[in-house]
Amino acid sequence: MIEAERTPGFLHLLQMTGGASWLHMCIHHRETEGFLSSATGLDKLIAAAMVSEDTRSRLRVHGQGVMVLLKAMHLRADGVGHPEDMVSMRIWIDERRVITTREEDVDPILELAEDISQGRGPATPGDFLCDLIEEHLAEVSEQVEMLEDGVDLIGGLLVQHQTEAACPSMANTQTAISGFLRHLGPQRAVLQTLTTLVVPPLNINHRGRLEEHLNQLLRLLETLENLRDRIDILSDQANRIQERQLNQSSYVFAVVSTIFLPLNFVTGLFGANLLGLPFADATNGFWVLVGLCLLMSVGLVAVFRWFKWL
Repeated sequence: MIEAERTPGFLHLLQMTGGASWLHMCIHHRETEGFLSSATGLDKLIAAAMVSEDTRSRLRVHGQGVMVLLKAMHLRADGVGHPEDMVSMRIWIDERRVITTREEDVDPILELAEDISQGRGPATPGDFLCDLIEEHLAEVSEQVEMLEDGVDLIGGLLVQHQTEAACPSMANTQTAISGFLRHLGPQRAVLQTLTTLVVPPLNINHRGRLEEHLNQLLRLLETLENLRDRIDILSDQANRIQERQLNQSSYVFAVVSTIFLPLNFVTGLFGANLLGLPFADATNGFWVLVGLCLLMSVGLVAVFRWFKWL
């Protein structure tokens, strides 16, 4: 594996405390696939999957090793992860080595590289896979907690009928929840298979750890599904609030129109340029007409209040 350092896609070659080596390479170099299939002896299908840009979470066993593809968080500068930014972690493990490839580095890979460089971290390929999945799920847990806080905030805004502030956040949260479910859902089958897989890199302790990781993933998926249901309920609530506000506005407009309709008729009638209109020659005729309009308005309001229409 030393000749990997002369390959353009080479990133690092680290030695674990248990003696296994970890080769990390970049998929954005066409030489990477050829090196993986020739120098490292990986099966051609495995090598092709390890450098494919369009991947989904899955698992493939070949000989005495196993390839695992998982979607992991790629955090932005603000520390917030978005489902559309999730990238694949491509891992091959056997008894004596770990091979990973990346399109963009994710925090779990970077943290493990730092630990191994300082003589800490996983000692065997099986430990490496378990630690990597643990770091990955810890990051996802943080993002799910942020989504929970966001849903709570949306609920508080709707209690105060602040739909204008709640609706944009609701749409973004719905999109994020759907994205996480889409990327994390296939990982359940991967972890379920790993918990029962009997290959040399994974012993009974590793399978026990992977079972705990599976339980954690299932809890995350359940939480996301609950959040999706809550968002649907909040969305219906927001629609009802907006409909009620619209109905109230329409009702007030109808009442005001009803009150002013007779007044418009009276003022239109007295605005006709014809002889013989009442109060046309009276000195206080204008004020008499104003008083009559006010009395008519008060009378209409009283009628609306009597029938509880207002």
